[in-house]
Amino acid sequence: MAIRPVWVAQDTDTGLFLCPQDGDVGFTKLLKDAGRFTDPESAVDTAVFVLGNQFSVTGFYENSPDKP
Repeated sequence: MAIRPVWVAQDTDTGLFLCPQDGDVGFTKLLKDAGRFTDPESAVDTAVFVLGNQFSVTGFYENSPDKP
């Protein structure tokens, strides 16, 4: 089993996570639906653009979808 590091961005005001939505950025309340970033810089840059200064970026490991 292969694992990979990923990061998610969360709005600290609403608790919603950023997620991809129709080619844009949307919001979801579920971590399983949150958009995964492959590096922390991309997560922070996107969060600043969409949320301003009210966000949290969290990193964790998950199973890689590319490998069983």
